[in-house]
Amino acid sequence: AGILNIILKKGKNLGFNGTFIGAVGSPKNNSISGTLNYKTKKYNLFTNQGYADRNSPGNALIETQYLNPKPNSPVFITETRDNDRFSKNYNGNLGIELFLNESTSWTNSINYRNSDGNNLENVYYDNVYTDVSKNYTRTRINDEDSENEDVEYKSSFQKKFKKEGHKLTADLQFSSNIDNSSANIIDSENGTDNTINDQTRKRQLYQTDYVLPIGKKGQFEAGYRGNFSNQLTDVIVYENGIINTNYTNKLEYIEKVNAFYTQYGLKVNKFSYLLGLRWEGTNVDVNQFTTNDFNKKKYNNFFPSAFITYEVSEESSISLNYSRRIFRPRGRMINPFSSYSSNINIFRGNPDLDPSMTDAFDFGYLNKWGKFLLSTSLYVNNTTDVFIFARIESGDYVNGVPVIISSPINIANELRAGFEFNLNYSPYKWWKLNSNFNFFSINTEGNYTYKDFNNKEVTQIFDKKATSWSAKLNSRVTLPHKIDWQTNMNYNGDQKTAQGKSIGIFAMNLGFSKDIMKDKATLAFNINDVFNSRKRKMETLIPGLIQSYGEMQHGQRQFTLSFTYRFNKTKNEREREPRRESEDGGGDFQG
Repeated sequence: AGILNIILKKGKNLGFNGTFIGAVGSPKNNSISGTLNYKTKKYNLFTNQGYADRNSPGNALIETQYLNPKPNSPVFITETRDNDRFSKNYNGNLGIELFLNESTSWTNSINYRNSDGNNLENVYYDNVYTDVSKNYTRTRINDEDSENEDVEYKSSFQKKFKKEGHKLTADLQFSSNIDNSSANIIDSENGTDNTINDQTRKRQLYQTDYVLPIGKKGQFEAGYRGNFSNQLTDVIVYENGIINTNYTNKLEYIEKVNAFYTQYGLKVNKFSYLLGLRWEGTNVDVNQFTTNDFNKKKYNNFFPSAFITYEVSEESSISLNYSRRIFRPRGRMINPFSSYSSNINIFRGNPDLDPSMTDAFDFGYLNKWGKFLLSTSLYVNNTTDVFIFARIESGDYVNGVPVIISSPINIANELRAGFEFNLNYSPYKWWKLNSNFNFFSINTEGNYTYKDFNNKEVTQIFDKKATSWSAKLNSRVTLPHKIDWQTNMNYNGDQKTAQGKSIGIFAMNLGFSKDIMKDKATLAFNINDVFNSRKRKMETLIPGLIQSYGEMQHGQRQFTLSFTYRFNKTKNEREREPRRESEDGGGDFQG
């Protein structure tokens, strides 16, 4: 349950149909939303409206030991954070699908979203000295208000030709986003700081796809996608009324991506082939007005793909796949200012990041034995220009404590190889199980050389070899009185990182639902993170500087009760989201 942003599928029946959803939760997770659809032979009119009022409490803990502390400086600091994130969101959508004739349709919609939020965070620094009489606790209160407004227009045209599967589609999308935030930071020692973060983003998306069946078992596809975005971030940081030039920055990030693709699929006897090629031309401008640093990047890339499947029998098949993919840095990864909640552990984005490229190979096997369905995969992924997070000394000190900056950089190559299997099993009609297991090894190679605040050349070695695994189990049981009980469990194992280790996490969700009112309504109760254990845990070691342990919980365990009512619409008549292309513009672009 929650805010909906959907375009309803063509109704099978003329007239009105729709869905209303109301939910309450603890911590606060209250929402109400609805969809309405009115269909005639000439058009399909739809609207989606939703409002939510939520609180997402979180917490963090960072325990840091300083290996070479300055005289009269703490040797150990425990940083504890407790925060409450409050938000009130409205989301409204209105659109119409016109049936120009039996084979042609044109859909237009406009969406408006407004969000007001407040993030209140209390930070405590327990400072421990060699001389215990000097021990003390410093406090830091961060009170941040934010407002986000987003307007989006979409238009989609579809033409179907006489031959089954022969069609042409064209889509365009314009969006504008404004995100403003300001924070007051009160420090028990260093006075009052203020931050202002204003961000605007405009995006245009153009896409067209053409599909032509050839013969009985062949198909040709071709298309174009243009993605153009402009993001301006203006950040000002005041310390006791004076601008701090170390963290104040005005950044403009302009990205223009043009992509053309073609692919051909064919089935010959027991073999199926899908061969594709995509070309992307990318232009990026990174303009830092504060420092008068203007950079341009331009690169062209080809992305081939090949998928071959052989049907061993009606119950089993094997496949061999290859694709080349691109992953672009986004959001806080490129924003040189992300958070000032802590003034000794600071994350700073890197606007000069390049995308990483992956060559992915996969050998798969699928078989069905009665109630068992098994799919397995052996895979190898080779990635260049991997994003590595480096932690370095800034040269600044707060009460004798060195300020550590964490920032992503492109310096590593990564070879990942693994084995994965999925098993579906239905022991009884009332019980369905789905499980996943993934074991993999990672070999990372990369060195980072830079000049520190003393103009001394420093080299950090990020070479590492690691293995890890993850497992998921989903269970769905139909209890007496047609109560549906779903359990989701997952575990991510320990994994070495470039400067330490991430610690394994186990989490579980539960859900119960029952259809009522002759299946026109559904009552559901969900528990997210039953054991309140979904926390990110890290160990970090920077030789000669710090050794630390940290954990962060973005959202705590949550209970939600929801009620859904449908009219003139069956439960299984699913809504479809408007087609959204992946932000990375990567290897899944296939029309």
